[in-house]
Amino acid sequence: MAEGEHKITLVFIINGENFSVETNINAPLTAAVQRALSESGNSGRPLNEWEVRNSAGALLDVTRTVKELGLTNGARLFLSLRVGAGG
Repeated sequence: MAEGEHKITLVFIINGENFSVETNINAPLTAAVQRALSESGNSGRPLNEWEVRNSAGALLDVTRTVKELGLTNGARLFLSLRVGAGG
């Protein structure tokens, strides 16, 4: 495989802002989520208080790999605090 074939860019929408994160398709989605939270300045809460949904609104399992989830280059993912998190 050519260099870079395992990497795609995911676009996380956090509080209405877009954050593009390059990630390896064989890495768990949590790796990209952590990077997106860090870049957006939302690193003050534990990862388990966040949820990721795809553009259709389906909740994604962040422990699965990007490839397993069927995410493609440029996929838009909505990252938000779980309802009731940190109450």
